[in-house]
Amino acid sequence: MVSGAFRQRMCCRHWGEYEIMFIHLNTHSIYSPMRGLLSLSDLMNLSQSHGMDTLALTDVNGMWGFIRFVQHCKDAGIRPIAGTNLITENDDVILLAENQYGYENMCRAVSAVHDNSKQSITDILEKQLAGLFVLSHKESTLKKLIKIIPYTHLFLELRPGIQEGYMQKLAKKLKLEMVVTGDVYFRSQSDHDAHVTLRAIEKNTTLKQLDIAECKTNHHWFRSEAEMVKLFPNSLDGLNNSQYLADRCKTDWSFINTIFPGLSLKETHISNKKLKDKVYAGAKIRYGEVDEMIRQRIEYELDLITQKGFAPYFLIVQDIVTQTRATIGRGSAAASIVSYCLFITQVDPLRYTLQFERFIHPEREDMPDIDVDFPWDERDDILDYVFKKYGNERTAMVASQVFLKPRSAIREVGKVHGLSNEEIKSITKRIGWYASRRDLEHWVRTDPRFANVDLDDTLIRVLRESEKIVGTFRYPSVHPGGVVIVPDEIRKYVPVLVAPKGVQIVEWEKDQVEDSGLLKIDLLGNRSLAVVRDTIRQVNLNYGEVVSRSNYVNYHQIQPIGDEKTEKLMKAGKTMGVFYIESPATRQLLAKAGVVDFEHVVIYSSIIRPAANRFTNIMLARIHGEKWELLHPDLDFLAESYGIMVYEEQVSMAAMTLAGLGYAEAEALRKTMSRDSMQHLTLSWKKKFTEGSLRRGYSPNIIKDVWDMIASFVGYSFCKPHSASYAMLSFTCAYLKAHFTAEFVASVISNQGGFYSPYAYMSEARRFGIQILPPDVNRSHKVWRGRKGKIRMGFMSIKRLRQKALDIILDERKAGEFDSLDDFLSRVDLDLSDAMVLTNAGCFKSLTPELTHRELAYRVAGFYLQNGIREPLTASPVNYDLTAEDQYRLELETFGYPLSIHPLEKYRPILSQRIKYAKDIPLFVGQSIYLIGVYITRKETTTGNSEPMEFLTLEDETDIYECVLFPDVFLEFGDMLHWETLFIIRGIVEESFGVYTITIEKMASLQQWVKKLGRANSLQTNGPNVLDRV
Repeated sequence: MVSGAFRQRMCCRHWGEYEIMFIHLNTHSIYSPMRGLLSLSDLMNLSQSHGMDTLALTDVNGMWGFIRFVQHCKDAGIRPIAGTNLITENDDVILLAENQYGYENMCRAVSAVHDNSKQSITDILEKQLAGLFVLSHKESTLKKLIKIIPYTHLFLELRPGIQEGYMQKLAKKLKLEMVVTGDVYFRSQSDHDAHVTLRAIEKNTTLKQLDIAECKTNHHWFRSEAEMVKLFPNSLDGLNNSQYLADRCKTDWSFINTIFPGLSLKETHISNKKLKDKVYAGAKIRYGEVDEMIRQRIEYELDLITQKGFAPYFLIVQDIVTQTRATIGRGSAAASIVSYCLFITQVDPLRYTLQFERFIHPEREDMPDIDVDFPWDERDDILDYVFKKYGNERTAMVASQVFLKPRSAIREVGKVHGLSNEEIKSITKRIGWYASRRDLEHWVRTDPRFANVDLDDTLIRVLRESEKIVGTFRYPSVHPGGVVIVPDEIRKYVPVLVAPKGVQIVEWEKDQVEDSGLLKIDLLGNRSLAVVRDTIRQVNLNYGEVVSRSNYVNYHQIQPIGDEKTEKLMKAGKTMGVFYIESPATRQLLAKAGVVDFEHVVIYSSIIRPAANRFTNIMLARIHGEKWELLHPDLDFLAESYGIMVYEEQVSMAAMTLAGLGYAEAEALRKTMSRDSMQHLTLSWKKKFTEGSLRRGYSPNIIKDVWDMIASFVGYSFCKPHSASYAMLSFTCAYLKAHFTAEFVASVISNQGGFYSPYAYMSEARRFGIQILPPDVNRSHKVWRGRKGKIRMGFMSIKRLRQKALDIILDERKAGEFDSLDDFLSRVDLDLSDAMVLTNAGCFKSLTPELTHRELAYRVAGFYLQNGIREPLTASPVNYDLTAEDQYRLELETFGYPLSIHPLEKYRPILSQRIKYAKDIPLFVGQSIYLIGVYITRKETTTGNSEPMEFLTLEDETDIYECVLFPDVFLEFGDMLHWETLFIIRGIVEESFGVYTITIEKMASLQQWVKKLGRANSLQTNGPNVLDRV
């Protein structure tokens, strides 16, 4: 027993004749998956309001938010204790870290629970006890632990819901000190219902069917010291013990040192020399002759890299990059000539004046990221290479932490209340995926988007409960490509688990991994790199020597900058399929600007972000000659971007120049603005920036204007090297589209990426004069292929064609093409369903040009329906062909979109000639005109007054065009966009910087419009929806 020591106090409060100070040592946050309701900010506020200067975070079976917790505590002046609440099949314990060894053993213990939650707690802790304090309220658990844990580190836990007298007797029986905890899960008793809702969601059941044993009672809220005394008036020693135990725990957490993969000093010296040799060898390839300017830049960078011990990191990344041909290094690493000469990045930092200090600064303490994109379908092989080379013991992938957002919260709460999918969708279909609103009831009651929702009592309750659970951690998933490599054992730095995909991941997402000092390498899959790779392959197969002196177009040797055809395409905004500049907003920006040199495209890549929309028109006016001046001569670093802040490093430079912040502080400000998880610090940074700038003599107006630009970086933004790196890939894609359109668009569709649907890309190809050829058993591959102005559709686009059937066909075709239908039938054994899908797709048309579809279908079906020895049929009882409408419907069912005609063609003849064509829009500036259109894409947003509006992209037979629905029109017609794909619209033609848009006044469903005209029967429009929305 150590009670005497426990009662030694440095600072106490008096409670009767006892001196009391209570610390919460069992506290669960939103990072206790589907259990806790308290955000880290909530915990800070509650601790401060109750005068508690120390706090332990003990989330269930994890340390999911530990780094964030430490950061919040530092900002709030609270001492953070590392802890976890391990709950296995039979045991329930609290672990608290006494020291660094305890932290490492805690990470190992949590990892062990992730491995197998049915293990006994003694098996988990037996080999990793050093530096851990252990608390438990379960007698059976304590009896096991007494055998392996000394009394100085094992405690009986008295928590709400357990009888005080019973636990006091148990403490005497086991000769253990008692520690009182709050076992906190929510703010107040009124939040208990929300906790129960989370448990029902977790258990995938309704509230009525939920086993109440899965939930905490309503006693588990954050109490003050006085309220804890009131709850346990006879256990004042146990309350005091919480403070004493807190004083024994580690609270001085620091993560400023980068944890490298681990090399000895001798190996590091070898790495420095190896890196230098590789860089100069690469420089000769990149530049030909290494002149003095190049040599000085290389030596400057190598000097800093070797000083900081970063050489092994560069060699690791370079080794990974060599595993494939088509890569693109991005982020601030693109500012490094060392990265460029190692072929990690593709942008020459000397040519485009990219500053190395944005990547590695003499004052920078943390390790900078080198992020590399690979073709998306090669990424898994790259990751396998890394795991095999460094081993599972040293490597893991970064997690993506999935939190409940408004849409998912409403959907899940609706389900546990027993609502139907239709009732739930009446709300969720009107909410964007990333909506961050929390005042859901007020939002739904007042926002015009929900005007048609029938709000009954149950739905209102669902909204109120959803408000309370928005932002809670639901489950981890695998980050697209972040990999952590450590020198020894990954499990001593962070808990790890095996994700459902079978990949080992750490518990933390990328920001916590970075902030913890772990070395993270981003190896992301990029579909556009696969598009470039596949386009080049097709070009080399199609043209060979004609294109190049060698047999290959080389990814690293394409020179798109300054190419006339490429610039012409970009100036016209015809960049659908082109990496990063294909969205409607960016296509319009390119066309409006009319300036598409590399430097400007880098600017465009950075300014297209949600919070910076208002600066775009200012920039466009200045590009077109409007006179402008810098806000202040000291802001000369904004001159390259027309006086507008577009790059992350400009935020840091503004903070240093105006407010006098040092490099580290300026970088902290920049990082705060770009991270959603740090937005709670924005106001304090604004105050610091403002006060510092005022002290240095800058006017309030200038300070406000500069801060407004800094505030536009909230959410996400890019540094100039990153944008330059992406712009280079954009130019490469634009070059390939301009010169090899068929091959390029085929590759875009085959890689199933991009901003638009396959139908939209197919339409784009046709606008470039490309002929789309249907699938063919002899000519088609799995993917789409382009050649000389034609694209052959791939088997991949045939709905309901199984992979097994595709493999059989392609394998058999290796023996030679099919000479006839009978040849195919005799060589390929298919199920009837696959054979009919191929028939409906027109795959046999080239083998049987003389047969109608019905005749062909009869012969194919008749063959595969035969039992025993099959014989080809030679005749069919039906020989008439499909009507145009039948063919149209068949294409919809087979592909999801029509091939033979444009969806609008059958409507055009019976509609008024007042309905214009998209190609003629420029002729009607300022006029109100009628148009018809097929849905391509849309983007919902809000005005400066937070009113909902929408940008809509449509196309007709002649061109694609952009529309705007301002709030009043959106209120009236916005709902229609959830259901319809063909529209008739009336709108005013607007012109801005030579680009035309339609401001919609009225719109309707084209199909419904035709029905109202009484012509539905002749058009047969009661069939399936005209276009599958992708």
